[in-house]
Amino acid sequence: MSARIIVNVSEGKIVLIGGSPEAGMPDVGLSDGLTRASGEELSAALGAIGDIVKSFQATIDALPSRPQTIEVEFGASFGRECDLWIVSGDANPEFRIRLVWGAQG
Repeated sequence: MSARIIVNVSEGKIVLIGGSPEAGMPDVGLSDGLTRASGEELSAALGAIGDIVKSFQATIDALPSRPQTIEVEFGASFGRECDLWIVSGDANPEFRIRLVWGAQG
């Protein structure tokens, strides 16, 4: 599910998402099999995390008897079009998101 993406974040600067550098990989072949995306597309994908948090918050606020602490953790990866995919933590996500509401010890 995870994609390999080159994101143009600013003039002359890129971010590579997905996979990892491979020893002996020539720079000339770096873009083979990779998708390109703009910094705006990356920002939009990451901005979706805020929408997810709002949904969790609304659900928590609606609980008739709220527990003292609520914790949610999930993985996230990027699709080929630089879309954000929420994935199981067992799915080897590109990054993990941990949300905690309430008392923290």
